[in-house]
Amino acid sequence: MLKSVLVVLLAVAVSAHQNLHQFWVNGASPGYEIGIRRAPSNNPVTDVMSNDIVCNVNGDKVPSGVETIPARAGDQITVSWDQSSHPGPITHFLYGPVDDAAKASGVGAGWFKVDERDYVDGHWANEVMEDNGGNYTFKLPSKLKSGDYLLRSEMLALHAAQTIGGAQFYIGCMQLTITGTGGECSPTISLPGAYNAQDTNIYIPNVYNGFDPTTYTAPGGPVASCG
Repeated sequence: MLKSVLVVLLAVAVSAHQNLHQFWVNGASPGYEIGIRRAPSNNPVTDVMSNDIVCNVNGDKVPSGVETIPARAGDQITVSWDQSSHPGPITHFLYGPVDDAAKASGVGAGWFKVDERDYVDGHWANEVMEDNGGNYTFKLPSKLKSGDYLLRSEMLALHAAQTIGGAQFYIGCMQLTITGTGGECSPTISLPGAYNAQDTNIYIPNVYNGFDPTTYTAPGGPVASCG
């Protein structure tokens, strides 16, 4: 009996792991896992000071053969993740403009947050996405410089955040060529560097005892102002 229970628990834990698989620009998708830097597995990143926090495990080693997808400032983006029952937010960051997204590692300064969904109306972002087949939609800023960008989607699972290093980061990076009318976005952050394992939105000792999710804001600073 004990063995069977452990097997079930392990299966549940693994099924809650997740990857980004597809995205759409104004309702049009380039295809399944096209334009996305594929992660080596669906395991989380837990070391926020490693380069893995940028575009997933070994994400600083730029993969070859990933298409860069056209978009325009202000476009609607829909991302599709594996569904997860683990509570937590979803955030999106841009890095750029750069000369060539296919050659950019994203390691270092220049990231800015463009979207964040935390605990709203009694539901974490992952719950909202579960109700929508793993999909989530947001808009790019309307004021962006033209050029290539990395678009980073991050789902943060907080079910083990009561221990330092327990928070689980699931990260997927997309490559975009954005046509824009110009604009500066701030604030910007560095990855790695912006996150610390003991930040109060990453390490939550009372996550199961007294934690008020309505006060929570995701790591990475505020959503940038672009103009």
